Amino acid sequence: MLTLFFVPDLGAGSTIDVVGDEAHHAIKVIRVEVGEELLLADGNGGWARGSVKSINKKSFSFAVLERGFAPEEAQELIVIQALMKSDRAKEAIELLTVAGATTIIPWQSERSIAKWQDDLGEKWLTTATTAAKQARRFRLPEIEKPITTAHIAKRFGGQSNLFVLHEGATTKLSDAGKDLNPGAIVFVIGPEGGLTGDELGELGAAGGKVVLLGNEVLRSAHAGFAALSAISALTGRW
Repeated sequence: MLTLFFVPDLGAGSTIDVVGDEAHHAIKVIRVEVGEELLLADGNGGWARGSVKSINKKSFSFAVLERGFAPEEAQELIVIQALMKSDRAKEAIELLTVAGATTIIPWQSERSIAKWQDDLGEKWLTTATTAAKQARRFRLPEIEKPITTAHIAKRFGGQSNLFVLHEGATTKLSDAGKDLNPGAIVFVIGPEGGLTGDELGELGAAGGKVVLLGNEVLRSAHAGFAALSAISALTGRW
């Protein structure tokens, strides 16, 4: 399996010069060699397969053999993730990325212990990029700024398929997910302390369906991955 690197621009020529952190990682960590085949992607669906043409101290030249484009999913897969401690958040972003989330939105829920910091957006994107490389995913998920409960209800309470995961739900996701509209599929994942009654009421009033993922209680960092896996199988994406 070919190693994937992300570059800002794939250009249109037969050669691409790779610089910066990706070049450093390729040269110093992975120790790529001249003639080795790699994959490059721009994070927006564009990709190129080719081989290392030459290597310098801080860059390498890539000879393009093939180009392609990964189209967007027919339905957006959006995960609204309650804020968690940094190690748990990192795990959640990795899992959401490899499971195909197209957009990840942090949520300062009432019972979230962690607080959003200005540098977290960049950290979440870095984590997602690393996970996308491992998954050979050519499109990076979009990492948005934090959202409020009221904004969730207003933005996704209309034409979206809004699912609120809760251990006390009586409707299974496999049942609720059988009747989807063409809009985005949106999962709201609460913190370790769970959702409050007010949050459940506000999201439910906006049309959100409170659903259950089996009898087991999953960690906040794992629930989104399980939900994306289930809906991907249910819709035929997997």
